Amino acid sequence: MLPARLSILWRLTFSNAAIMALVLAAFVMAGWLTLTRVVAERANSVVSETVQVVASAVRAERKALAQRGEVEESRGSTEQAVLSGLRAGNLDIYITDDAAHLMAARQPLYPPDPTSETQSDEQSSILPDPVRELLRNMLDGRDPEMERVLKAPDGVAVRSVELTEGPARVALMRVSPEEYDDPDEPILLITALRPGAGDMLILKQVRNTLLLATPLALLVSVLAGFIIARRSLAPLEAINTRTASITAANLDERLPVTNPHDELGRLAGIINGLLSRVDLAFRNQRQLVADASHELRTPIAIIRGEADVTMRRSTRDEHEYREALTVIQGESSRLTRIVDDLFLLARVDAAGPTVSSEEVDIYELAADAVRSVRSIALDQSVNIECMLADGIDPGLPDVAVTGDSNLLRRLVVNLLDNALKHSPRDSTVQVRVSRSDSEIVLRVGDQGPGVPESIKSSLFGRFVHEAHAGEDTASSATGTGAGLGLSIAQAIARAHGGTIDLLDTATAQDTGAVFELRLPARSARQPHQAASARGVQAP
Repeated sequence: MLPARLSILWRLTFSNAAIMALVLAAFVMAGWLTLTRVVAERANSVVSETVQVVASAVRAERKALAQRGEVEESRGSTEQAVLSGLRAGNLDIYITDDAAHLMAARQPLYPPDPTSETQSDEQSSILPDPVRELLRNMLDGRDPEMERVLKAPDGVAVRSVELTEGPARVALMRVSPEEYDDPDEPILLITALRPGAGDMLILKQVRNTLLLATPLALLVSVLAGFIIARRSLAPLEAINTRTASITAANLDERLPVTNPHDELGRLAGIINGLLSRVDLAFRNQRQLVADASHELRTPIAIIRGEADVTMRRSTRDEHEYREALTVIQGESSRLTRIVDDLFLLARVDAAGPTVSSEEVDIYELAADAVRSVRSIALDQSVNIECMLADGIDPGLPDVAVTGDSNLLRRLVVNLLDNALKHSPRDSTVQVRVSRSDSEIVLRVGDQGPGVPESIKSSLFGRFVHEAHAGEDTASSATGTGAGLGLSIAQAIARAHGGTIDLLDTATAQDTGAVFELRLPARSARQPHQAASARGVQAP
């Protein structure tokens, strides 16, 4: 493992060098072993084929002499120790009497003259010392395998010997008389001796070539790997440089994308997408701070103004103090609601998925929310109806979800509060709970003037106030609030994997605004206590 403090460029270079070194070492080792084996097999094949060819020539000559009746005349020197000794290329070939070679093996060893191409009969009667040593081992029983091979018809024994000039390969084969030969024909021993000096020279040249070429190949590979890695990582260096220059003041800048189809191009694209989301989050945060400052500035200014006016005069009666304190109390309550809403938004945004996970019956939760706003509805002369959709058994409603019951209750209360703010007197707010495929659907609709087209696109934004034109609503005297209710509801729905949408009143068959909440249904359902009545109504 390379140290982590090294750059990726050098780690790739050193890793490439290590891998290439292992590959070259394995290649050189395998090539050298293969070459030495091939050279040895080639030497064995040459000497073995040579003795077989000479044996075939001897048999053919004997057969021709027998057919011509010239056996007795040509035998002449066959009863001597050596019938023939010759040199073909780098091969020394000896044809000896099988009985004579036994005698030769017993003679004292002395170095022959293998370079002489013409040898006397006396010199040729003596086999080279290494071959005589092989024969002596066979006669003494130290090489029974060689004796078994030579006794077999056309058997060739191949052995390695060590000459004065170096290693050599020798092959031996016996030629017995055929049925057409004179019974007095001797058994011949054919010996082929091939020095290994040529093979050693080839192996030495190959070894020197490998020792020179392998480091050069490794060096070229390392340099090529370094250049390729440097060019491949050049876009990454550009990404690093540009990313380091991006701050909160220039989040609109983006990274260069050289090739969007490779890994670095996709990485740059992902980082650009992240920068876009961070830029949007910063813009939203700045807008939220500006909007919150604006919303908080008004009640604070009112509280401070009332306190300054009250304290400006040295004496005031109780009625004036109570009137000033009433204004301060109302604005303080508004400040408290705004701060609480901001804390709730921060909690939902930070939590992502819901903090607690429990089974929540949406119909029971909606009925409880209706009971909570009943007093507000009575004050405004607005009727609230809460009902289950047709086809759902009121004794065992299948409208349960998994989530945080407190947050979900706040969501429904906010939707009801929004509907009450824009409902005319003697109208009805309808809450309907149903199931659609794998989702639980809750609709809250009012009979107010609806949502103006100008604010539909930003309806769920923060600090967005609905300003309806037309007829007065029942809550017109109470103000429009801080404009965080629908934003909080949308954030809670998203934290539970759901959505809130404003439906088209033409398709919803309502005259006012209809908000539809969709939440994933509980995956594992168990029987639970249902609501005690099919509808809950606030008079």
